Amino acid sequence: MDIQKLKGARVAKGFTQETIAEKLDISTKTYNRKELGFVEFNRREIAILVDILGLTQDEVSEIFLT
Repeated sequence: MDIQKLKGARVAKGFTQETIAEKLDISTKTYNRKELGFVEFNRREIAILVDILGLTQDEVSEIFLT
């Protein structure tokens, strides 16, 4: 996972970790661990992130499949 690209996409859209965590229905601490790459995102969470952040297919591949 490319944590820098994920964080960059989140920040570029003006979202805090807390806001994204709320949308994923997880704690901010859990989101932080996921964004840092310590815990993997599940498919549901990735789908929500794609929608919230407006990620392209290429961005999804670059962020989650590297």
